[in-house]
Amino acid sequence: MEISNSDRRLIAALQRDARQSVSELARALGVSRTTVQKRLERLQASGVIAGYSVKLSDGFRAQGLQAYVSLVVKPQCSAPVAKALQRLPRVEALYAVSGKVDLVAILRVGSPPELDETLDAIGAIEGVLDTESAIVLSTKFDRR
Repeated sequence: MEISNSDRRLIAALQRDARQSVSELARALGVSRTTVQKRLERLQASGVIAGYSVKLSDGFRAQGLQAYVSLVVKPQCSAPVAKALQRLPRVEALYAVSGKVDLVAILRVGSPPELDETLDAIGAIEGVLDTESAIVLSTKFDRR
């Protein structure tokens, strides 16, 4: 599906605040409510907009720890390792990457002991050969 500049403006407005009403979006973009509604329906039906989510405040996120864990896995074990990681509630996201590591997991935990426990659980997954962790100290900016 081809995305127009108007679609991109609508998507950007939703990324800033997905709770805006169709009327608010129409006013902000200088188009009719019907135009916004049709564009939203088209973007959702085509899969460009896959859903809406909650963005946590920096204050709430600062209460815990976020860590990036790089994983090296045995060849042919990425899929079972990914399934095992998906079952761990403290793993927020998992990315397949190129380079010296195979996967990067993003963890959110409440305390250093929870991080230690989660890292132990990750290391115990069949197929995980090595891990390296980096704790996020601060967020300089986040465009997501």
